[in-house]
Amino acid sequence: MSENVNIYFKCKGRMYTLMMKTSGENITLSMLVSRICTKLGLDESKVKLQLRYNAVLLGSTEEIYICDDEDVGVYISSGENNRRYVLYVEVITPPELPEQLSRVEVINKSSVGKNYAELDPKEDEMRDNAAIVLCECEEQGTEPKEAIVEVDDTQDAEIGSQDESMDIHDDRGDEYVEPPPVVEAGRFKKEWEDGIGLILRQEFPSRAALQEVVDKGAFANSFGYVIKKSDKERYLLTCAKESCAWRIRATNIRNTSIYSIRKYNKMHTCTRISKSKTRMRKRKGTPELVAALLHDTFSGQMETPVPKVIMELVQTKLGVKISYSTALRGKRQAICDLKGSAEDSYKDINCYLYMLKKVNEGTITYLKLDEEDKFQYLFIALGASIEGFQVMRKVIIVDATHLKNGYGGVLVFASAQDPNRHHYIIAIGVLDGENDASWGWFFEKLLTVVPDTPELVFMSDRNSSLIKGIRNVYFAAHHGYCIWHLSQNVKGHATNVNRDVVAWRFMELSRVYTMAEFEREYRIFKLRYPSAANYLEDTTVKEKWARCCFRGQRYNLDTSNCVESLNSVFLNARKYSLIPMLDAIMSKISVWFNEHRKEAASGSNENKLVPLVENYLHDLWVEAEKLKVTELNTFQLEYNVRGSEGKEYFVNLLLKTCSCKVFDIQKYPCVHALAGFIAFESDTTRTRSMEIHELVSKYYWAEMWALAYYRTIYLVPDKSQWDIPDEIKALKVLPLPRKKKKGRTKVLRLPSTGERRPKRQRTQNKRRPRQSLQWLLFGNHSI
Repeated sequence: MSENVNIYFKCKGRMYTLMMKTSGENITLSMLVSRICTKLGLDESKVKLQLRYNAVLLGSTEEIYICDDEDVGVYISSGENNRRYVLYVEVITPPELPEQLSRVEVINKSSVGKNYAELDPKEDEMRDNAAIVLCECEEQGTEPKEAIVEVDDTQDAEIGSQDESMDIHDDRGDEYVEPPPVVEAGRFKKEWEDGIGLILRQEFPSRAALQEVVDKGAFANSFGYVIKKSDKERYLLTCAKESCAWRIRATNIRNTSIYSIRKYNKMHTCTRISKSKTRMRKRKGTPELVAALLHDTFSGQMETPVPKVIMELVQTKLGVKISYSTALRGKRQAICDLKGSAEDSYKDINCYLYMLKKVNEGTITYLKLDEEDKFQYLFIALGASIEGFQVMRKVIIVDATHLKNGYGGVLVFASAQDPNRHHYIIAIGVLDGENDASWGWFFEKLLTVVPDTPELVFMSDRNSSLIKGIRNVYFAAHHGYCIWHLSQNVKGHATNVNRDVVAWRFMELSRVYTMAEFEREYRIFKLRYPSAANYLEDTTVKEKWARCCFRGQRYNLDTSNCVESLNSVFLNARKYSLIPMLDAIMSKISVWFNEHRKEAASGSNENKLVPLVENYLHDLWVEAEKLKVTELNTFQLEYNVRGSEGKEYFVNLLLKTCSCKVFDIQKYPCVHALAGFIAFESDTTRTRSMEIHELVSKYYWAEMWALAYYRTIYLVPDKSQWDIPDEIKALKVLPLPRKKKKGRTKVLRLPSTGERRPKRQRTQNKRRPRQSLQWLLFGNHSI
């Protein structure tokens, strides 16, 4: 069981008190000396203490000296009512200190059982609960010395409560007064390095950049600094403790914002306080500090952790607690440091567009400003995409999504789908919103890239301004509605039924191939869901959403999911300022072009079709053999007689015989057309042959697919490598006013009713590594 022993000692006329816990062990001389040195702030390795007391109650008039552990035991057991004789302490310093005297112990540690010749020097370092006290020494004319002592919080609390409740007097009538702790520069502590790692002549782009580096080092290594001079020519930093020799001096390079290090003393001569609780409470994190830490931890990366993770990272590495908003602002500041601020993006947009057109030949860009030279609209179409779209199916999906960069506006994609069902972005737009003027301007610029032809088809949702923009610019093109968006509206008008079933029934109805089947299913739909059918007939026409009634050629595309997925791909990019967002989009398009170019070239010469169609026909071949058509004499006769026209006539006859209309709409053979082709090729009396890819639209040929990606998309180089004419630099673009919103920034929009999408089956558009080509051989064979 532990017992508290109160000891009162006097040194140079001042009274001090100690409370030592025995914990069932006797107090030794080394323990007593250690605690007194700790209290006085002395280094045991450099001083020696002489202890004595007067036992006046025992009738002794001579002073008794304490020399060993036995003397300590006698002193502890003397006195009455737990009040012991005052202990007089005399400090002996070199040269009086004997040469053979070695260091007794490390601060606040017992010497029992220690081999101090092998003592780890790291044990001299300050621990977490350290503080600094000032004491006086016996010698005359010496300045106060600083020592680092370790304070037990619970012990100090007990001492403080006892000191307040009792007046302490020794036999000479001196009143005990506890001196307040004073922090000053120590002399016996070793110099230590600041950990910043600067070098002479090192340059920084700005004074703020230099201060961020120093601030980060000060937080990490627990020291303070003050700015002595800061003007257009000089920047001088010194340690917060005046007697410390640490300092940094930087000067400005004339006619630039660059600061160069001219003088740098990296060694501190002051006392280093690590993890002091009082100091930690005073230290505050800033967004600039968070940004600097993110640059070091995630060098060159635009994507950084969420603010909650950043808060933990700052506290772990720098020992500073920051708020969520500070972490979020620091995260945004890190992005601005990499790609510039939002204001710089608007200011440099003309230079960026110039370099984009310079590195990508054939690229078309348009920029529109308002009367006050503020940014309004932007249109970009890459030359590689414009050229590649000429060999694509002429179906364009258009949609817009909101930007999250604080300036508002929408990001517009006009995208096609390649024959293997990959994204193929044709044009990008940044508009101030979805209104008649903005959509009209966008489609006018798109007309310069994609001409108006009857073959062209647009797919979109039913935004009124978007519909009006297409109708006023593209007169010959066809326009279809996204059946998924329409199904969400339809199910909202259904009553007394499962609305998800209504949406699914409507989508199945819209994808029917034949007119007879559509009429039959539509009658059933109107009988089961009259209110939903009434909404359809009142707000739209079936030629806009029904596959069999659509007047254009839209192939498999009946939703705007192609562009909706692009909105998800660039979810984080939409939070960036203008130029970083465009860089992220161009980088992703470039990656897609490189991947699909490699994929298109990976097939052999035997692969005439894209993997999607090839896999489809391979899976359908066995079923087609079972439905082999036997009465093809008319087809064979016409083919043999009319030569090259016979091939075309044969395809038309197959189209007429395919009552399912899949061949007619998808432009690759259905099971019935494939069965007729197998029967025709198995006929030994034919005089001419035909290959399977001749029945498929040219847009599905592997050769055409490779042509769409044959060009490379290059990214805009770093700003330091831009070569911009003066007339382009002179163009000014002002940013839009920021839209201030209350509360925390929303990352995800609120979903509409029933907007949860079911998982769809994975598209089989990858070449199968071990797929046999025997299914292309005709006649009697086995797969």
